Amino acid sequence: MKWVATLTAIALLGVAGCSDSGTESALRTPAERFEGKLELCETPGVQGEVWCGTFDVPEDRSVEGGRTIGLRVAVLPATGDSGPAADAVTFLAGGGVAPATRYLPFFANAVSRLREGRDIVLVDQRGTGGSNALDCDLPEPHEIGDGAGGPEYDEAYVVALQKCRDETGTRAEPAQYTTWNAADDLDAVRDWLGYETLSLWGASYGTKVARVYMRRHPDRVRVAVLHGVVPIERSMWPDLFPAADSALSRLIGMCDADSDCARAYPDLEARFTDLVRRLEDSPVPLRAPLAGSAGDSVTVRFDRRSLSGLVVGMLRSSRSARALPALVYQMSNGDYRQIASMQRPGAPPPIPRGVYLSIACTEELARLAASDLERAYHQTRLGTGEWIDEEIRDCEIWGSASVPDGFWDPVSSEAPVFLVTGSEDYITPPEYAEWVAGHLPNGSVRVVPQRGHDDIDPCVAGLIENFLIQGRDTEPDLGCTEDREPLPFELPGEVELPGSI
Repeated sequence: MKWVATLTAIALLGVAGCSDSGTESALRTPAERFEGKLELCETPGVQGEVWCGTFDVPEDRSVEGGRTIGLRVAVLPATGDSGPAADAVTFLAGGGVAPATRYLPFFANAVSRLREGRDIVLVDQRGTGGSNALDCDLPEPHEIGDGAGGPEYDEAYVVALQKCRDETGTRAEPAQYTTWNAADDLDAVRDWLGYETLSLWGASYGTKVARVYMRRHPDRVRVAVLHGVVPIERSMWPDLFPAADSALSRLIGMCDADSDCARAYPDLEARFTDLVRRLEDSPVPLRAPLAGSAGDSVTVRFDRRSLSGLVVGMLRSSRSARALPALVYQMSNGDYRQIASMQRPGAPPPIPRGVYLSIACTEELARLAASDLERAYHQTRLGTGEWIDEEIRDCEIWGSASVPDGFWDPVSSEAPVFLVTGSEDYITPPEYAEWVAGHLPNGSVRVVPQRGHDDIDPCVAGLIENFLIQGRDTEPDLGCTEDREPLPFELPGEVELPGSI
């Protein structure tokens, strides 16, 4: 995906967060500011300077002289002649949790206005990327037996996860790889690099890290952006599949109301329901290319759960969701060529399973009450809470920690906070942002039409960039916050099919 900065560059002098120390910093080159800490490094997809290094923090801050973790840190220095402000912008990644440094190309290329006046600091959260990643080598269904999954695969997976937990314990204490420790790590990096404050940009899970940082280090926050707001005070897990099912119903309704879509895909609801039944009864074997091995392919099983995964994934973006009716019709007609090309057997997971479990088992699963599980197990076309059964199984192996007192309480802050969400975001819907904003007296909520959870286009990026620069919510003429025309559905002949497999 190409990221394009859409607005004219603006010189930023005297913005909120600047101070005498910021002025002094402006008179020093990056080489002088980062001497003995960071070094120039080459990064694919990034032109210009990137400064990289490792900063050691205690794994367990309650143990004096205990094990340390090296955190990978990367800085994109401010590009303007006036040098950087006293605060740096830091991005807190989603996914629970992806490496922040993976987003270096985006920040190098997509937020040129923001970069004029501020350094961009990216820190791989403990347990991910270059910060003692808690990776696990876990099998995929196609690697076990006949590739059909089932008990044989489940047994092999459990054995592999237990082995990973045992091996991880020799180099890390998984109970220390939590959100509150990550927030304290970030403040230690801030102090090490010499910034007075941070301007936070959190996405999805990163919005949770941002608010925990705001609570633990309130005087070190200039402003914060929360994009796709994950609540702390309640678990979003029980609502994921029911919300996805509702989002699918809305999408089908939009297709029915669109003359071209309705003409191309009549009876879409009935077709999808029939497809679910057929895949439940008779999974389809697909020949899919093996990631990282040119020319090799493997047979994967596409069943009802595979269909659910496809649907909930595509609904994360409003644009990809518009291709779902075409794919449903293709599968309904027995054509799985496009679906086969979308499978990724052998691809490494974007998020280390170990750090995900360290966070999820302690901060999400541990607080689910009986009423939460009842909601989670509600039957939908996309399945029920069987995935939570698997999380419970994995957490029994991985273990969990105790959360600090008040961890699940709403976060209050006087800092200016911009909460942005998409009108079609079923994962973190607009009501989540409204709940969170109720405890932020200087919070401002913006719901962007026709955007889902994963949509970060020039419009959304421009809104966020503008807030981080100005330190307040404004009404810039971005020409994109109100889409005048509905997003088009993909029609027959518009979907590119791969060659024969």
